[in-house]
Amino acid sequence: TCRYYLWSALRQDYVSVSQTFTKYTSPYKWNEVDMLISGDAVTSIVEGMRFPRISFVIIPDQFTNEKEESDYSTKFQRLLEYFAKMQPKRESNKIEVQIYTSSSKSPQDSATDKKFVVDLRKRNTEKYEWMELVHDSNCDTRRTFRITIQWLVAVAGKIEQQAQLLQRRCTQYGLKLVSVPHFSCLRSVTMNPFAVPIFIPVRNEDCVNNIEGAMTTEFDFVYDGNHMSDPNEIDCIDGFDFVVNKWSIKKRKKFVPARQYFHRSGTLFARFVRDARGCAIVILYLNQRHNGGDEQLLDTARSVFNNVEEFIVNECERVKC
Repeated sequence: TCRYYLWSALRQDYVSVSQTFTKYTSPYKWNEVDMLISGDAVTSIVEGMRFPRISFVIIPDQFTNEKEESDYSTKFQRLLEYFAKMQPKRESNKIEVQIYTSSSKSPQDSATDKKFVVDLRKRNTEKYEWMELVHDSNCDTRRTFRITIQWLVAVAGKIEQQAQLLQRRCTQYGLKLVSVPHFSCLRSVTMNPFAVPIFIPVRNEDCVNNIEGAMTTEFDFVYDGNHMSDPNEIDCIDGFDFVVNKWSIKKRKKFVPARQYFHRSGTLFARFVRDARGCAIVILYLNQRHNGGDEQLLDTARSVFNNVEEFIVNECERVKC
């Protein structure tokens, strides 16, 4: 494990971060990649192929009545119709994505991902180039909707063209599409060695519940789904009750589902990694894909971060945790 300091745009100070390196990585799927590129039995990109990808989320509107929520569902349905047109003609042009509204008790998570192949050729005589468009299996008007473009056989120009076209379509339909780092839905937010997440331990379940509830009611965050997280990648887990994997020789902790929230400005993520007692490590990190060097967006992120951090400190002092 390598430990070093990086400048945090949120804290405006240097923050200690760590990166774990392994001697042996998982075997690369050479045979599968070869069969996929040559058009043999393997017909889909799978994890372990180390492929390039770019990810986006659609941030739902804020609704004050049922009509506004219905209008959002209609706009989203237009996006699904666009997806159907992107599919090859030989495939069924039906995109099945169930749309849930606030009539259900709580936001519905996406059970799995769905994907389809997009042929990037303008004419059949051209060299075969393609990409996959991956998206959530359902849409909830109280949760972000994730879209990923991934490819192995395509030039960068055509991928960029598809990403810009997706952005224009969403703007045309009145949907807010924001670019996000792909690790924001993975087990560790420290996969990028230049990311600087802020870890805040909260050792009281009631306090965690109050903080998590305030994310959507007080701080303008929207639910981003349940993402499996690795507590072993977090330094401040002393005093937390994460379950040990009994098959692990090194007594590593089991992965846990963590609820994540995304600020409606598109600038900041907040993830709640809970242990067996309901206590949590709150992880706050920037969306650098969207912020870039935009000082106005960074100021927004800092303001939200400072307000959230102050709220957490006050809640912890109130319950003396």
